[in-house]
Amino acid sequence: MRLFKDVWATLVTAIGLTLALSVVQGWNWPFLSNARSGIIALGVVGLAVCGTSGWAASSFSMKDPFMIVGIVTGIVLLIAGVIGLLVNTLPYLVVVMVATVLLWIIATTRHLIESGANATPAPTA
Repeated sequence: MRLFKDVWATLVTAIGLTLALSVVQGWNWPFLSNARSGIIALGVVGLAVCGTSGWAASSFSMKDPFMIVGIVTGIVLLIAGVIGLLVNTLPYLVVVMVATVLLWIIATTRHLIESGANATPAPTA
């Protein structure tokens, strides 16, 4: 059931963004004292979302605009995450947070459009 997976992905993504936001806002949560720990927390939660949501697309095409934007966003997220781990500054954590939100929006929008396109019409008699 796609709806359950999208709701699950939304909830877990919100948890990850809350963890990262706690670093940006300085809420002094345990184990989240700097940008590096925020990037790690968001990365672990992001991997959990990807691992539990499974492969959602019914087809893969490099001509699909959602795929193109998702791949570019993922590359930006990966580069910002690696650089952020090395330099440990908040701007890279913010870029990782924004890219995570964009990936969530892209994936959820694609799932909504794809589920509408694959709807089977009711037989007419």
